[in-house]
Amino acid sequence: MINKWLLGLLISLWLIPSQSVQAIETENALKAGFLFNFARYSEWSRAQDTQTEFVLCSPDSHFIDVASAVLAKRMVNHLPIHSIIVNLTETDLSQCQVLFITSDTLSLWQSAELTPLNNIMVVGETEDFIEQGGHIRFFLSGGKIRFEVSPAKLTQANINMSSKVLRLGRVVDN
Repeated sequence: MINKWLLGLLISLWLIPSQSVQAIETENALKAGFLFNFARYSEWSRAQDTQTEFVLCSPDSHFIDVASAVLAKRMVNHLPIHSIIVNLTETDLSQCQVLFITSDTLSLWQSAELTPLNNIMVVGETEDFIEQGGHIRFFLSGGKIRFEVSPAKLTQANINMSSKVLRLGRVVDN
């Protein structure tokens, strides 16, 4: 009897981490979908005539793995989406159109000391992310992923987001 109880306890403990990993992957997949739609309904001032792909970047390798799977065969402005892991250097970031800073990579972002990033949509998921230089921040409300956006900061980065998308989020002025 004790062996069955112990076995049941071990199986339960083994399942708990896998469920939380699955929840994180699901959340990352949803955020990748949001990033895709942000990109679809935005315009960058930099000419995209010479581009052969639309580049989604993050220093978080786990997020990039999930985003690559979710966004496979998707296109933005007739360009295939390519998801890549980057270091937070101006050289690496120059290839990005969207940069996603996860809570795990926030300290890297804060210590990067980058000049303002033009033509790069910067999205994060931590409190005060927009005040720290980001354009869009994900947050949870009622168990759902929501976002807040600073149109002024997007404009400063030479990006215009459709009013249709802006109406779906919480607009903040900084």
